[in-house]
Order: sequence, then structure tokens, then C-alpha cells
Amino acid sequence: IHRLDKETSGVILIAKDNKTHFKLSKQFEERKIKKVYRALVWGNAPNKGLINGFINRDRKNRTTFILNNNEKGKYSESSFKKINYFSPLSYIEIYPKTGRTHQIRVHLKSVSHSILCDNNYGGGEGKIKSYHMKYNNLLKLIFKSINRVALHAYSIEIIHPQTLKKIKFTASIPDDFNQVLEILGKSQSD
Repeated sequence: IHRLDKETSGVILIAKDNKTHFKLSKQFEERKIKKVYRALVWGNAPNKGLINGFINRDRKNRTTFILNNNEKGKYSESSFKKINYFSPLSYIEIYPKTGRTHQIRVHLKSVSHSILCDNNYGGGEGKIKSYHMKYNNLLKLIFKSINRVALHAYSIEIIHPQTLKKIKFTASIPDDFNQVLEILGKSQSD
């Protein structure tokens, strides 16, 4: 029914027949499906925020996208809230209203909070140099613990195509995420 980026973990919907596929696709089209993502991002993110604009391909790198406000491209919108801040990273929850390719990654880069390990959108290991050297060992340990974009499709809520009741599917936080959160938590108590 929908896609996740290659390195994104979490819940994904699959239809068993064409009728179900059509009904669920219509819910996506009408923006009735509620999706929740979790991410580890660089910096101290605001407690909450709204990001919107038009997404189109980056002319310099055709495999990536950029956000602009000149009404060229496809409109996109996401909101987010901070769950916790573990200096120098934030743990956030994201609520995409639209579903554009790389939307969450593009949005978070546009507000200077790239996702951890996201080399295409400014969140790779090279970012360590941007932070005080007191974080070097911590960040190197974190990069050894997670080797993919730190983005997880946490839950999705749909209206069941046959019963017409709201149902919610949740994917537990993966081990690599939990390991990083544990490392960050211990670093704060030291």
C-alpha cells in the first residue's frame, strides 16, 4: 500500500487483495491514515514544530530531494514533538500529513535537525566535527551501534476496509535504536 525507505524500520501495510488495496489507497489519498515515526536527530530540537513546503528533486544530486517554498514540486507537511534530549541528539516523534518520497528526511534537514546516520541529508558521521570534542567518543560509540538511518515507522492507524473500525498497528522500537537510547541515557547520568 505504501513504501518505507530502504533503511527505515517499522510497520508497513500490505493488502491481500485488490479490493482492500483500493480502499486503503483511497484512505492514503484522502489523508485519513495516521502515521507516527520515531527518529534520532542531531541537535536540540524544539519541543514541537510544523514543517511544510514543496518537495522536488535536488538538481545537484538527482537521488535526493529538497524543500522549497516557491510552489514548485509536491506539497508536503509534517509535524513533530521532542520526546527527549540527550546532548547532542534529540529523540523525536514525527507525524507526516503527506507521504512524499524522503519527506521526513528532507523536512528534518530543512530545520537543521538531520536524522542520525543519514548521509544523503546531512546526518552522517562527518557531522561529529560540528560538535564539541567532548562528544567525540560518545558519538563514535553510537555510530558503531547503529549503521542505518535512525528512522522508525512506529505506528499506523487505518479504518479497517471491511469492519470500518479504526485499528492501529505498532512496531516496537528496534534493538539498534534501544541500544543508542541506552548509551545516550547513560552518558547523561555520568
